[in-house]
Amino acid sequence: MNTLFSKRTGLLLALFLLVGGATYYLWQKNKRYETGSRIQPDMDFAVSDTNAIHRIFIADRRGRTADLKRQGDHWVYNDRYKARPSAVEVLLQTICCLNVLYVPPKAAEGNAVKALAADGIKVELYDRQNRLLKSYYVGDVTADERGTYMIMDGAEQPYVVYIPGFIGQVRVRYLLGDENWRDRMIFTEKPEKIQSISVEYPQHRSASFRLDKVGEAEYAVRPLFSTTPVSKAPQRKGAAEAYLLKYEFLGAEGFAHSDLNVDSIRALVPFAIVNLERTDRTSLKARFWPINVQVDAQTRQPFIIHYLTEVNEGQDYYITQHHVFGPIFQEYASFFVGASRLRN
Repeated sequence: MNTLFSKRTGLLLALFLLVGGATYYLWQKNKRYETGSRIQPDMDFAVSDTNAIHRIFIADRRGRTADLKRQGDHWVYNDRYKARPSAVEVLLQTICCLNVLYVPPKAAEGNAVKALAADGIKVELYDRQNRLLKSYYVGDVTADERGTYMIMDGAEQPYVVYIPGFIGQVRVRYLLGDENWRDRMIFTEKPEKIQSISVEYPQHRSASFRLDKVGEAEYAVRPLFSTTPVSKAPQRKGAAEAYLLKYEFLGAEGFAHSDLNVDSIRALVPFAIVNLERTDRTSLKARFWPINVQVDAQTRQPFIIHYLTEVNEGQDYYITQHHVFGPIFQEYASFFVGASRLRN
């Protein structure tokens, strides 16, 4: 009886271990898929150390491309423009955190591969030596909107990928188009790096001025035109330094849209012309034309809402807000004791 009981117990124990082992194996397999653990190269979409990435190339099937290259403390878009820092930051966070959610069911794989081939976004990541780190395609969101179809370049198996803590499609983070990537900042100047600034008001010449660095943290303000009398009042202490601080962070609302007749506007006399020269001898020139002027309902006085802003003789055109740029439109007299700013 004891022998029979022992055999039966041993058989049950073996069966329990077999079933338990199989269950644990399947659980671990599913867990790996769901948490994005790296079990094979064609699942390894993420680059955890984004500091190793020095170039990101994105392209779609319509021929649109975004070529981002790291240059010092910033990124350059398509070898011409400074890239918008916030957009780069979001993209790097995406690249860092990609995880495989699950393997698509066999019935869905064929359609997923066809969609990736027809409409997928190609992404290539390179290191400092321009060596390819990753190359993959980003497809559309899944039907349940929990993840996004992706496949490694040269691979046959697509995966559903997600970002932990983010619900929605990953594809929207791989931006294309100038509006999405170009930095909208116009002036990002460190005060100590500014050699001089001139502000000209073509229709108000006596208000025009030039501010020059004449020593270490020492500045002089004078009229821009010889026809304007030099102020006999003392220069307000700290006024020049406070003015330079206004140029640290001045950005546009957007880029000049195609339906705006830029040539006609440029034929008009601008409201203001700003010339900024840096200590390294580089410079930036901006011209401002009012394009959205409204009238105060109570005072009946006009006030400016937006400008068309030209940078560096037509290199770029922006739409800027007077609310943002108004503080730099001071008058010559405002830098001296007994006067106040007239244009804000």
